[in-house]
Amino acid sequence: MSEIALDALEDFIAAESKNLDSPKYLRLFEAFAKGIRTGLFKPGERVPTETELTKRLPVSLGTVQKALAKLVTSGLVVRSRKTGTYIADRRSQVEEVFAYRFKDPDTGQVMLPFVRVIAVSIDENKGPWHEALEVDRCVRIDRLVWFDQDPPAFSSVFFAYEHGEVFLDMPLEELHGASSHRVLIENFNLPTLRMEHKVGCRILSDLACKHLLIPSQSMGVVWDIEDYSFHDAPSLFQRFQLPPGHRPVEISERFGR
Repeated sequence: MSEIALDALEDFIAAESKNLDSPKYLRLFEAFAKGIRTGLFKPGERVPTETELTKRLPVSLGTVQKALAKLVTSGLVVRSRKTGTYIADRRSQVEEVFAYRFKDPDTGQVMLPFVRVIAVSIDENKGPWHEALEVDRCVRIDRLVWFDQDPPAFSSVFFAYEHGEVFLDMPLEELHGASSHRVLIENFNLPTLRMEHKVGCRILSDLACKHLLIPSQSMGVVWDIEDYSFHDAPSLFQRFQLPPGHRPVEISERFGR
């Protein structure tokens, strides 16, 4: 996974250092912002840890922490306790997620997740997704989904091969904000009209544990969602694996306008 160019960040900091009236953390914030605005720091690139930044840059740990906090509140970077800090791409804050979204406990507003695609593959293993989609071969997209500062969940989306084939040749960076539902609507006229949910406490898969950075055989919540379209035809299967400590599941469906 690529990181931002620290050499460029050092140059931006040097340029900002001439503004002695501005606090150091704001100069560092502006240096980051300039790198993002000019396109040198690209969406999805990892920002080094606070310790790494302190070692490399002529700033204190407190300055780094304040600058990163302002970058988060400004929407320029996203942070996850498990996966680190990344340059934000507003496309990755999906606006069409039907299932994995939660209400802010303080404001009541809907919170939309950030999404990072890990892998796209052909899946011929027998699982409930094959039975639900009534096919022998699927295209599977594995993702991490999270809200700022929350631990991530592991998500797998399964398509019938004829519907998911389009994803196999796409670069992963183009999929971070791709809406599965939008693809089905635009390419196959398959809007989601109904969902079925199954939620249970189970041992999470080894792959999920690996990417969630938790011990193998950890218990968590497995949340399966079957999507149906016209004539009650199955269109999509989603499996969310939620680690211990994840916020409670909220199930609220709204279809159409």
